[in-house]
Amino acid sequence: MKYILSLLLIIGLAMTSYSKSNEIGEDIDVIHYEIHLNEINISDMTIDAATTITLKTLSSIDKIELELKSLNVTSVTSDDVNVNDFSQNGDILSIALSTSVAANSTIALTVNYGGSTFNENWGGIHWSNDYVYNLGVGFDSQPHNLGKCWFPCVDDFNDKASYDLYITYPENMVSSCGGLLNETIDNNDGTKTDHWVMSQEIATYLMSFAIGDFILWEDTYQGMERDIPINVYAKANQIDKVEATFANTKAIAAFFEDKLGPFPFNRISYVSTSLGCMEHVDNIAMASSLITGTTNMSSDFYISHEMSHSWFGNKVTCASAADMWLNEGFATFCNYYYLSGLYSEEDFINSIKDLTDDIILSCHNSEGWIPLNNMPLDLTYGTTVYDKGAIIAYTMMNYLGRETFDEAIKFYLNKFDSKAASSEDLRDAVSESSGIDMSDFFDTWVFTPGSPVYVVKDFTVQPNGNKFDVEVTMNQGHRGYEHIGNSVRYEITFVDENWNTHSEMISWDGATGICSATIDFEPVAVFCDYNNKFADASNEMTFVINKTGSNNFSSAKFKAITEEISDSTLLRVEHHWMGANSANELPEGLTISPDRYWSIYRLDKGESKIKGEFQYQNNANYDGNLMISENDSIVLLYRTNGSEPWQSINYEHQGYNNYGRMTV
Repeated sequence: MKYILSLLLIIGLAMTSYSKSNEIGEDIDVIHYEIHLNEINISDMTIDAATTITLKTLSSIDKIELELKSLNVTSVTSDDVNVNDFSQNGDILSIALSTSVAANSTIALTVNYGGSTFNENWGGIHWSNDYVYNLGVGFDSQPHNLGKCWFPCVDDFNDKASYDLYITYPENMVSSCGGLLNETIDNNDGTKTDHWVMSQEIATYLMSFAIGDFILWEDTYQGMERDIPINVYAKANQIDKVEATFANTKAIAAFFEDKLGPFPFNRISYVSTSLGCMEHVDNIAMASSLITGTTNMSSDFYISHEMSHSWFGNKVTCASAADMWLNEGFATFCNYYYLSGLYSEEDFINSIKDLTDDIILSCHNSEGWIPLNNMPLDLTYGTTVYDKGAIIAYTMMNYLGRETFDEAIKFYLNKFDSKAASSEDLRDAVSESSGIDMSDFFDTWVFTPGSPVYVVKDFTVQPNGNKFDVEVTMNQGHRGYEHIGNSVRYEITFVDENWNTHSEMISWDGATGICSATIDFEPVAVFCDYNNKFADASNEMTFVINKTGSNNFSSAKFKAITEEISDSTLLRVEHHWMGANSANELPEGLTISPDRYWSIYRLDKGESKIKGEFQYQNNANYDGNLMISENDSIVLLYRTNGSEPWQSINYEHQGYNNYGRMTV
């Protein structure tokens, strides 16, 4: 959801107070909206409209409050109750009733209104000479929901309703709206009225309209349970590019149905807009710059991301903006997950690994250390929500196992179908489906800022017939917050001198765990997360080196420089973003970095001469506390494993106190 497409994506939002009254909608449940956009004046950029709101009272009330932004109300009427008066104060429409209405009553109110519409840099109603459309949320607006900018409503994630939309507009244009087109009426005055029906209950920000000089491109996807229309509304100068751009749409839909369950809405439909993208139900706003006439991962990224919102966000909506990762984090995960079906498992794993390395390196720099489930409003659409949310979803998949994860997510989506859900709801649903208590996982990965760090302290090997018993001591830390988790599930990989590997999922509680495994060969090394399954605060990479030259691992601040090699070398680099534990006293006057250290494994076939370049940079993001005074200097220490003391090592130093490199 919600991508600004330009040369830069900049989300710089000032923290403001939550402007919406917490009481709006608490005493009513809106059942249905009947919206009449009676006039859309393109030259004046105004609308004249009426909306009938059918609602159920949850308690005895004598006042109803709705939200309406920028537009002016001219009357409020009802056949069910006597309306005494109404007033507007900012975005709040207060409707006073002549008498109290009892709880569990169903009433309908008709609000007539109009005027100039609201928009910000992204969200709201956008006007041009040849199209008008809405985007259901705004980055700058707080709260972000902008259903209120075109009809009076309870504009939150929890109050879902069905819709009838009657939209009147110039007869030479085409409308693309949420729901299914039920009827088109020629008004014989240069306008026509389309009647769109949204029978499913959705949140207000997901209902949408667009009118423009569109041409409709149509196809059909043979879905899991039914044939589903595929619609793309594009401009005349784009229509020839649509088929190639959307060539993988059916395959993406099939992948998501397999993993998430049957497609939950009426159509897979996209409309070309100047800004995008936004996952309105049945009417996804798609930035026109993305309709390029080529089929590739880049265009698929946006098509798949917005389609996946049909499940994450549209079918089940986050209960509040603080839990937006349930919408955006899972949708971002999905637009990587589909790579495993359409392209290859390797593309999926490598793409997620690159994203993980980026997030570990930089996410906290701009947004700080914050838990996923308690996001401030100014960071609702930030990197933590989208990208860290995605890699935590990926970590959960590997914590549970892929098949168990897929079934648990289907269970969650069905349990909260047409409802709103919280992180706690997801936790409990996944626990119920899988039979695995997810409390500790959520405590560590979702409810606590930062990320855990898991490292091999040491290991011992004992022969056992033609097998080997291995005992591995694991240490756990946490970057960005004081936390030690329980119910750890983590993959380690044993490696022998011929580079044969065997991976095991191990479990333990607390800061230190001793884990045992019996394997077929004698290991000479134990790697952490060799298959890149977990978003712990470590960067890991394995190089197979068979020629001279450099191998750079920039996110780990490391470079391998091979000067001579007769055969090949396996070089494993693990860069841990936490301070290393000391096995005993450090040399006098030295302080270990609290931020990071490296584990290096080298297994040679033949002979080689390889240098390792370890980089530092004294800045606000890391290494900033190494240099306390100008008299300090940075040194490099070495130990054979986590049980041994740190010791001096010969190295070449180039650089200064603030930045440099040490080569071993």
